[in-house]
Amino acid sequence: MVNSIYQDCLIADDKALSVKRYLSAVAFNNITRIAFGKRFVNDERKIDPQGVEFKEVIGQGMRLGASLKLSEHIPFLRWLYPLQEEEFAKHGARRDSLTKTIMQEHAIARERSGASKQHFVDALLSLQQQYSLSETTVIGLLWDMITAGMDTTAISAEWAMAELIRNPRVQKKAQEEIDRVIGQDRVVSETDFHDLPYLQCVAKEALRLHPPTPLMLPHKASEDVKIGGYDIPRGTTVHVNVYAIARDPSIWKDPLTFRPERFLEEDIDIKGHDYRLLPFGAGRRVCPGAQLGLNMVELMLARLLHHFSWAPPPGVDPHEIDMTERPGVVTFMAKPLEALATPRLPENLYQNIKFIPE
Repeated sequence: MVNSIYQDCLIADDKALSVKRYLSAVAFNNITRIAFGKRFVNDERKIDPQGVEFKEVIGQGMRLGASLKLSEHIPFLRWLYPLQEEEFAKHGARRDSLTKTIMQEHAIARERSGASKQHFVDALLSLQQQYSLSETTVIGLLWDMITAGMDTTAISAEWAMAELIRNPRVQKKAQEEIDRVIGQDRVVSETDFHDLPYLQCVAKEALRLHPPTPLMLPHKASEDVKIGGYDIPRGTTVHVNVYAIARDPSIWKDPLTFRPERFLEEDIDIKGHDYRLLPFGAGRRVCPGAQLGLNMVELMLARLLHHFSWAPPPGVDPHEIDMTERPGVVTFMAKPLEALATPRLPENLYQNIKFIPE
């Protein structure tokens, strides 16, 4: 990611870059490497045929998942607004076929080598034999991790970068902390996070203002319950509006202001223990990849801020950046962020930087 941005800066001086393109590429590569132990996109940004199919399956899944219909909640309207059952079936078959091919590649490699590599699919294949898990269960667990960790991390990092460009004071403060801890003779790594508290606060504040799934994923009431004077029958589909909670003025001071310092003033948990801030959910259904997602967002931000200074496109005031949200299950920026990147480190620190170690 860093090297790609650097090369584009050299080619197109004073030209704004599409930040989302780099974030999406690094999220895609790292999730697939964690899950399958392979990269579908090479250093020249060329994607192999299996990677093309993979991205198309993910895109189709996101479109279908976001296309909620009224008839899903009011069954007697299904004759008027039929569900997309055929489309979901075709998508599921396509997704399963791709996943089975990759699983078979790993199973053959395990048989030939007699050893198992430490990738998520290999761990699931071992557990499948140990606990007699069905193929459907293994595929479901794989895609839970992939879909939860890919677009959401890129989206969260893009919102954070938009806020940092709109708030130069915050960007400068974060860069000063990174320079003080890391210096300018090496790159940031995950082990540095505990020495970068303000950077962590930036990530938390971005997730507070811009949770990637503002209504979380649908939950179902397991028993009859009364909440706020309302009766919620067992079996009811429940959406939790974490977006509204995180912007509630009765809970947060200046809730619409991007101010990471609030998390230095008060230690607020982000992984389900403090109900004021629930970007990853809470309880037994909390996002299992919460720590991985948070680490990826923080590392993306650290690398981007350490290696570059960021500004709006020429002629654009920072507060003119369009922060309109595109509604859906996952909330994207309606207009992808474009920004001007200026390298700020020695040239040798832009070469062959790996996001996740081989």
